[in-house]
Amino acid sequence: MLRVTGDAHDMADGDDTADAPLVSTRRPNALSGTLARFGAVSFLALTILHGLETGGHLQDPRNPLYGISGNVAGYFGYAARDIAIAGLEHQTANAVLSVIGVRPDSPLVFFDATRAKRILENVDWVEQASVRRLHPNRLEIEVVERKPYAVWQRGGAHYVIDRTGVALSTLSASDHGDLMIVTGEGANEGVFELVNHLEDYQRLHSQVKAAARVGQRRWTLYLHSGVKVALPEHGIAPALAKLDALQRQYGVLEKAVTLIDLRLQDRVAIRLENEEEVADKPLQVSSWQ
Repeated sequence: MLRVTGDAHDMADGDDTADAPLVSTRRPNALSGTLARFGAVSFLALTILHGLETGGHLQDPRNPLYGISGNVAGYFGYAARDIAIAGLEHQTANAVLSVIGVRPDSPLVFFDATRAKRILENVDWVEQASVRRLHPNRLEIEVVERKPYAVWQRGGAHYVIDRTGVALSTLSASDHGDLMIVTGEGANEGVFELVNHLEDYQRLHSQVKAAARVGQRRWTLYLHSGVKVALPEHGIAPALAKLDALQRQYGVLEKAVTLIDLRLQDRVAIRLENEEEVADKPLQVSSWQ
């Protein structure tokens, strides 16, 4: 809007008009008005298109209006033309974009990076995420995926879990046969502590095929050789140290045994292969100093 102020000398027609006041007039700027109206209409159009896009009405390739929101946003420089995604190991870029509702060339006019970050971090396979929008049309996304740690067997189903016990729904257990299998209630949450102890004894750790959580209190290990090792509820570390010493001194894991019971602190009970496994048959018991 232009403001014009007239000069008193230009306005005077004689002495009787010499004292005429200054006159101020306003002249509308046609270009400014047109631009304002164009901006308002454009904003309204982008708002409507964003609503249609968010509602999924424009995501069907058979829809005649498919892609129109991106074309309109692209006309104004607000379409997602440059998307960078880092940190993916087991997932795809399409999986990330699908979660936050973004497609290449889709409009970014109302894109909320904080909300997109929150949505990503609610996905089970995402441990941490960062999302940045660099105006007008660039997205930078970084994802830290949860790493497969073990396979949790529960109710006949198998779930790949991370070290905190979170099940990773998009990963198949059949593709992770190298991971240790854990069973029982609470096994998913306790496996990290167990593996932490086993890592101090790498030779023993490499022989463990599976571990069962018993009564949510203690573990029984299942070795590749078929030997079972019953660990105590408390004192896993000294129990494993005891087993490691028995293996180094006597090669107990290569003997014809089916069970090594370490639940008692002062003794070790061993069941031999040729013994009938019945409840009332005593095990071979040795004191431990």
